[in-house]
Amino acid sequence: MHFPLAGVDANPIFLVLWGVFIGYVFTSVGAAGGILAGVGHMSIFGLKNANMVKPMNQILTLVTPIVGTPLYFRERRVVIPTAIVLGLGGIIGAMIGSSLSHSLLKDMNVFQPFFGLVTLGISFRIAYECTNRFINSQKKVKQANDNFAKKVKELGEQGKLNEIKEIGVRFQKTGIKNSFTFSGEEFTYNAIVVFIAGLLVAILSASLGVGGGFLLVPFMTSILGFPMYIVAGTSALSILVSSSTSILNYLSMGSSLDLTFLAFELVGVAIGTVVAARVSKYINARYMKMLLGVLLFYIGLKYFLPVFGIHI
Repeated sequence: MHFPLAGVDANPIFLVLWGVFIGYVFTSVGAAGGILAGVGHMSIFGLKNANMVKPMNQILTLVTPIVGTPLYFRERRVVIPTAIVLGLGGIIGAMIGSSLSHSLLKDMNVFQPFFGLVTLGISFRIAYECTNRFINSQKKVKQANDNFAKKVKELGEQGKLNEIKEIGVRFQKTGIKNSFTFSGEEFTYNAIVVFIAGLLVAILSASLGVGGGFLLVPFMTSILGFPMYIVAGTSALSILVSSSTSILNYLSMGSSLDLTFLAFELVGVAIGTVVAARVSKYINARYMKMLLGVLLFYIGLKYFLPVFGIHI
């Protein structure tokens, strides 16, 4: 099938299947959805317009927050105050990042190496987070993850999965200093730090044309020390705000979209999102991060190495 605005030919079934993959990965780990969308648009389907690719990537990342967040809410796996503050910083950052990228990264030969370099750096950070040294330094986080995984297994055997919410996020204090409990463990953080992180992540993610989960996940797990089981839902909600802002700004600056092309992908993303939100709780959080790290490492090399004449 030919898509005139995108300027490519693609099989609609393959577009749906690729969307399923994007939705599943993004919902499971709260990251990499926009990066995978970019890989599909640039390398698999062959879109040539960088300023078309960026907002189209981000539109795909919006499906997961819209469809998946209510599922996380029901299980109390979203830290709402954190998501709100990240979103507020994200609005400002998204305006800055998309404006700069639209003018400075409009050439695909310039955009792709930048895309690869940032992705490669994040992959190294996530690889470190999978080491025993890092895991041992996060004892409280590990305990909360273990408690939640154990409870899920017990409830699954009893057929009472709705009771998962009883060990979910419970807010204790909100303001500049915030605290909450999850799986019997208490967590605290500073809202100012979260706002600044939301601002910086949105600048970079909007300039790349991605959701920002690949940066928010390391921030929330490493800096804030949040368990992975609540990171996916929290990052998805904040991404909804910042990505929407970025998309609207790209469109206001003249970027175009192939809505027919996107429609097939969106169907797949919605399917993958629902499936992942229901089954991701049964998958070991460390394995999910390892998978994310490998994916980002390969993608980073793919787009950065051509600067040196190396192609993979």
